[in-house]
Amino acid sequence: MNRRDFLQRTARTSALLLAGRGHAVAPDPMRRIAMSTVNFRGRFVQTAKGNVPNGPPLTLPDIPAYFRDRFGLSHVEFWSRHFENTEPTYLRELKRAMERAGSRLVNLQMDEKYQLGDPDPAQRKASLDLALRWVDVAETLGSGCIRINPGKGELPLIIEAYRTINEAARKRHIVLLVENHFGIEMNPDVHLSIVEALGPNAYTLPDFGNYADEVRYEALRKIMPRAYLVSAKTTDFDASGTHQTFDFDRCMKIAAGSGFRGIYSVEQWSRTESTLPDEVMADWMITRVKPYCV
Repeated sequence: MNRRDFLQRTARTSALLLAGRGHAVAPDPMRRIAMSTVNFRGRFVQTAKGNVPNGPPLTLPDIPAYFRDRFGLSHVEFWSRHFENTEPTYLRELKRAMERAGSRLVNLQMDEKYQLGDPDPAQRKASLDLALRWVDVAETLGSGCIRINPGKGELPLIIEAYRTINEAARKRHIVLLVENHFGIEMNPDVHLSIVEALGPNAYTLPDFGNYADEVRYEALRKIMPRAYLVSAKTTDFDASGTHQTFDFDRCMKIAAGSGFRGIYSVEQWSRTESTLPDEVMADWMITRVKPYCV
């Protein structure tokens, strides 16, 4: 797929043009914004500190209506650690919750114990089988994408596993995303080499927050041209609600300047526990992303 076709595809996916009375109307910028359940990890029993939610508890079936009513978002991103299980009955419940809210799952973030390039063949096969099961989950939920991490290990072994995953995803009309997520792909040149080796249906998922400060902006410039979705991540906020760790607006300018016309999924993650409510940080991100989505 050439760059022109790629940009046209991401534009269609994002539903940027809205029809009205026979003529084009201004696109709704909120149609280009999604949000991850990672932002509210402290309110999910599975990921809350000590498994005790720090506010009104949330479950995945709650998310579509919550994101719609509180934030005006119809695009959601689910974190695999927030699934209670992957049984058919539960997945049908999730799908009905999205249908009732008029929501769409744009990406499934798969974070489990696996290594696609594990030197042990048995462990490598178990990792591949696990990834393929999550592709099936993504298909059941109608997800547009799935993010599966390369992890660590030998690059040829990782690419071999990814090819199998990418083919399974492609047949199900699911885009495979490779994120800069603390594995072998943290080198942007290696990241690009993985995506290029996989060919059609595989793209980068640039995450603003995952690079070290000294390489952040240059690395983003390298991987943005192959992006299908962007994780517009923040990290640490001060007590007044100002993002402290890096220049978020500069990251947005790099993304927009690359020609990206897809969806930005807002996410906050830090090893330091924030004193700000999750909703305040979510509002900050949505407000900062929105001007780039017109």
